[in-house]
Amino acid sequence: MYELLESFIQKVYPQCPINLMLIEPLLELRQVEKGEFIFREGDICDAVGITHKGCLRSFFLKDGKELTLFFHPEQYTLGDYESLRRQRPAYFSCQAVENSVVLMMNTQAIEVLEALPNGQKLLRLVVEDLAFQLRDRLLSLYRDPPEQRYLSFIETEPKLLQRIPQHYIASYLGIEPESLSRLKRRIQSRQIS
Repeated sequence: MYELLESFIQKVYPQCPINLMLIEPLLELRQVEKGEFIFREGDICDAVGITHKGCLRSFFLKDGKELTLFFHPEQYTLGDYESLRRQRPAYFSCQAVENSVVLMMNTQAIEVLEALPNGQKLLRLVVEDLAFQLRDRLLSLYRDPPEQRYLSFIETEPKLLQRIPQHYIASYLGIEPESLSRLKRRIQSRQIS
């Protein structure tokens, strides 16, 4: 089970010499059915995780409308770390888009990881990576037109186009599903010309 975590750590901090067998008993592989929630907005998040198989999404509600923040396919982290650490209600929900398997780490596993040599540096690098992703996402939402956001999405995550329903992709791009359909037709007509 710790091979997934080891692979993730090597991506974030290649020279990290952590013996993951020490935290393996604290890890949980959780099966999550399509449509099932890991946690909901307002809940206390009990663990953070890494997607092993499948895909999940993080979203929040605004005026009764779902706004997708992130997709979490294989090897992506998920969870509300602030909610977990501070035991505060989560600001967003995390739901499976497909039947998924997630490697979950609770507070105890994170504390053991922190206590290991290089553990705090590893967690800092993970949090920095998440902060950079959030920064890039926010900048794109404010600076880029929808077409550029869509083109960037299909460039960075082409496999997700076939796996995620169009209304979730539209929500992620900050547009209505009808606008996404028009945008895709416009792009296709330019490619044909």
